[in-house]
Amino acid sequence: MSLVSRRHVLVAGTAAVAAAGCAYPLVQADVLPGRYRLAPYLGKCGSMPPLPKVTPGPVRELRFSAGGRPTRAVVGFPPGAAKHLPVVVMLHGSNGNARTPFDVYGVQYHLAAAVQSGVPPFAVAAIDDWADASGDPSPVITESLVPFLHDQGLSTGRIGLLGWSIGGRGVLALASALGPDRVAVVVATSPALSRDDAVAFSRSVARIPVSVTCGRDDALSIPAKTLLDRLRAARAADVTGGIYAGCHDSVFRRRMLPAQIPFLGRHLV
Repeated sequence: MSLVSRRHVLVAGTAAVAAAGCAYPLVQADVLPGRYRLAPYLGKCGSMPPLPKVTPGPVRELRFSAGGRPTRAVVGFPPGAAKHLPVVVMLHGSNGNARTPFDVYGVQYHLAAAVQSGVPPFAVAAIDDWADASGDPSPVITESLVPFLHDQGLSTGRIGLLGWSIGGRGVLALASALGPDRVAVVVATSPALSRDDAVAFSRSVARIPVSVTCGRDDALSIPAKTLLDRLRAARAADVTGGIYAGCHDSVFRRRMLPAQIPFLGRHLV
């Protein structure tokens, strides 16, 4: 390589580094795209937190018929499970299934830890493929799953709801449809909302206790904050949550459970 060519390479490389250095603050400020893709490489998502050191209650995989089709439900109970416990229906994210809340997030461990600390006990239940063709909660939830849970000895007069990502949007939509007479409490983690969703849900779930959490380095944090701000301004029911360090991933979702499970338990009583 000639001296001139080497000089060109050096100048071009120096310019690229300088440009990257100038661009980085703009990316972090969302002026330029790429912030959310960079977050994992910059260590902003954190590592998977350990599960509570407790013995969880039983987790049962059950089958029932929904619209003439076999459907799987996974139901978790606190240690020393009793009859007539209230129940939280959990809606998984787009790549999940009925086992995801248990196998990835460890909900049964957080439930056991919360009950051990004095939170009123409750059961948790999830099903596969809870959404309809449009991505909204399917009638299978209220028409098949909830009656099935009642037949299993659970109290289903008023249920709790917990969802992640598109499931976070799903629980807000379901709470909007059922209202406070049927839904006691809603927890939405990293909900996949648009701004229009945030505005609409801030009106329709305002009378239901709600927790909304989202990672600061999650592209969905802005509508989540909009929803939180509007719910808090309404002052119609208990509202908790916030925008915390983290990304749109299972690490963030598991990290939120130690606060979310007690919130659910308090309002299911």
